Amino acid sequence: MALEEILDVERLKGYLDLIIKRNAEKQNLIGWVLAKDIQRRKLLEIGDKYSLSMTQAILLESVCEQLPIFIEPGQIFAGTEEDAFSASYALINPAFRIESFEGYNDEMAFYDDVKPGDKMGDIKVTAQMVEDNRKFWSKHPSVEKIKDIYKETGNQTKEAVYFVERVTGHTIPGFEDALEEGLEYKITELRQQKKKFPAKSDYFNSMIKTLEAAVILAERYSKLSWQKYEQEDDPVRKKELHLIAKTCRKVPRQGAENLYEALQSYILLWQVMNLEQIPNPYAFSVGNLDRIMQPYYKRNKISKKLALQLIRHFLVFFEVGDRDWAISQNIMVGGSDVEGNDLSSDMTYIILEAYHQSNRPQPNLSVKVHPHTPFKLYQAISKFMYNFGHSSPSFLNDVVVFSELKKKGVAEEDLKEYAIAGCQEPLIKGKENGNTTNSWLNLAKVLEIALNNGYSLITGEKLGPSYEELGLKENPFSSFAETKKIYYRYLDYFIEKMIRAANECTEALSLLPVPFASFFMGGGETGIDMRDCNSGLGTKYNASGCLIHGLGTTADSLTVIKYLFDSESKLEFSLDDLITALKKNFEGFEELRNLIQKVSKFGNNVSYADKEAVELEKIVSEKINRQKNPFGKNFAADWSSPSTNLLYGYWTGATPDGRGAREDLSFGLDPSTGMATSGLLTRILSQSKLDYKIMTGGSAVAMSISPESVKGLTLKEKAQYLKDIISAVFSYNSKAEGNGLGYVYFNVFSSEQLLDVAEHPEKYPYPVIVRIHGQYGDARKLSPDILKKDIIPRLDPGSVSF
Repeated sequence: MALEEILDVERLKGYLDLIIKRNAEKQNLIGWVLAKDIQRRKLLEIGDKYSLSMTQAILLESVCEQLPIFIEPGQIFAGTEEDAFSASYALINPAFRIESFEGYNDEMAFYDDVKPGDKMGDIKVTAQMVEDNRKFWSKHPSVEKIKDIYKETGNQTKEAVYFVERVTGHTIPGFEDALEEGLEYKITELRQQKKKFPAKSDYFNSMIKTLEAAVILAERYSKLSWQKYEQEDDPVRKKELHLIAKTCRKVPRQGAENLYEALQSYILLWQVMNLEQIPNPYAFSVGNLDRIMQPYYKRNKISKKLALQLIRHFLVFFEVGDRDWAISQNIMVGGSDVEGNDLSSDMTYIILEAYHQSNRPQPNLSVKVHPHTPFKLYQAISKFMYNFGHSSPSFLNDVVVFSELKKKGVAEEDLKEYAIAGCQEPLIKGKENGNTTNSWLNLAKVLEIALNNGYSLITGEKLGPSYEELGLKENPFSSFAETKKIYYRYLDYFIEKMIRAANECTEALSLLPVPFASFFMGGGETGIDMRDCNSGLGTKYNASGCLIHGLGTTADSLTVIKYLFDSESKLEFSLDDLITALKKNFEGFEELRNLIQKVSKFGNNVSYADKEAVELEKIVSEKINRQKNPFGKNFAADWSSPSTNLLYGYWTGATPDGRGAREDLSFGLDPSTGMATSGLLTRILSQSKLDYKIMTGGSAVAMSISPESVKGLTLKEKAQYLKDIISAVFSYNSKAEGNGLGYVYFNVFSSEQLLDVAEHPEKYPYPVIVRIHGQYGDARKLSPDILKKDIIPRLDPGSVSF
């Protein structure tokens, strides 16, 4: 029976409302607790008789066999990812407060989010189950190693000089071959590989077991669908259940033949990939969904209306619970090949229309653009991104991203396969383990410590070496050049500490192999786990990320220090006066603060100030890019800060640019809030001076578009306006073919609009989607600290708004 005869477009639309309503009622996510309990009981049974990889495969198999599964009313695809996540991500939690946040360095903190009493199937989550699992898993070698790392870093991580973590998720699986050929065929290939490389037999067996586990899960869904089919009275729903049952019997075991089968297969593979990394495998991303699904849409053509609703049901799969706890899941469309040929397709526009009709907080939408992006793509985006409260995409400049990736060593044939993992980190789909959030560096906090003999202005604790310990004289700041040298010496000191701790986190993560995910990242060929630090590379590309915070704050601070040493400034104040003022948070030094706030700042296209930002970005990027991870590969400098600029600012004292203690740092590559006062185009000129090709981990720029700017415009006029903006930001013109910024996102709000949402969320019956960074959030449900202290202030029309 043809899909059109089984699936009714209008009925599918109604189902989405039902699914969304049901998700909104889920405040207590417990599936991961049950999964961890299944694993705990299996580990107690098998002990340590197997290798690490085979043990992980057996645990995943047990979860796929035993975890309660459901096919709820309205679902046309079997599968869920909610069992992989806890309700604990701080930045989207309304209870989050900056002053009480101490970082993600408690490996067992997510158990605090569980509310015993809920049931899944016949299994009830009890307080005893929670406590048993907390105690059991807290003794796992990987957890013990992480505890030791945080104990060693101590106040340096507590006060956010830097931060490190073992990274789950944050990759882009290459599912295409499995969608096309089926897991049965891939298992046959693995058995052949095992014969070729007998020394790796155990790992190949581990991958085989995990692929078989995915088939087991699919067959369980098939069986459940048949049971529901037998019990169902509604003849239309019976046909839908029959379709689910038949499809799950086929995929992912065999190859998909049409769009529906490909989407169902993808969902099941995604579910198993998440279950392998419970809890909280944040920021797995899909890549160019349009390119993945276009062949199946063409092969067995269905109406665009039905394809659209299938994609909308696919998108809603990524929604987890009442606040979409599975964050930073990125779906991409558009883009070009390395010759600049556009690669958009029918599916590109179907997906964009799906986002138009489904305004939801997850998954995030990113769009690749280039100098020859079709005008109709700008039109498709303009249908929704200007609407109040609607999601807007992130935009990536193919020209700049290709340059970044070449600098990182990516082969030309792989460039077009880049996609965003998580917020904005460009990785090669199916071929790159980026470890993207492995480390986080606070440039402004390091400057604070450098100016204060190794001490913190926040707590008074000694966080770094003294001048004497560095072999410096007591007051070493004899000139601006010497002051910068001292700053970079402290930076080198903390980078060394950070990299050592970050690499230890990577080694801790290697104690948790992921044979299922690794298969889709090149492990099927190499026979090496993507996390294995000791056996060579399991993936073609490998790096570790460092998210660098406070460019604008630190560059402006250096500019002010330069000004104090400048004989032409004729100031009565010295650097010693400034350091004293910083210690007192400018209390009693109002005149000095007023003077330094008038010094030129980054973002106004003034060479005196921009020079410090350009130099800082270049020196720090090169320092980070030179560092090596346990795989012997380079770290990647990532100039973004997903609201962590707020958190890290809280732990940073007053800075020389006039910023007060505990105030937020500048975001990503943006000027400090309120400092770029000469207009947005001038700000873009400043940011265009930065060297984007050495930002090998990515970059972030936030802008906004005033709703008044597009009021009354036709769709064509809105699209032209968007194209003009993108052309300005990315330098798409005859003289500079795309050598502008690399990444930008827009919030289309006035500050007054968002403030009203923050104060009166009950007035808004539908989601009000804002960009936090590379992730969406519903403004009605965000922490006031995030909305009022970070997002709204950065809507400053003088420096960010078109």
